[in-house]
Amino acid sequence: MGIPKITKQTDLRDNLYKTLEEVATGGPPHLVPTKNGEVIIISRQEYDSILLEKEFLQEFQNPIKFEELTEASEVFKKLDKKFGFKK
Repeated sequence: MGIPKITKQTDLRDNLYKTLEEVATGGPPHLVPTKNGEVIIISRQEYDSILLEKEFLQEFQNPIKFEELTEASEVFKKLDKKFGFKK
């Protein structure tokens, strides 16, 4: 994602279109400080990437249930039966 560019609210207001186009075309994200916190403007591509990474990482939060695992030899037998793989 890169280091966000700090943008004051007044600068954002004056240059909103330019800032949005910059972010949308691969420019750095913009961090906008406000009275109530900070806002980060990122591209849709960055947003989707973050959501995908979050979803991927959430799959590893659940503990492994070893009783539900299948032996590799059984998996290969099923593949061989379904697709007819020859050694």
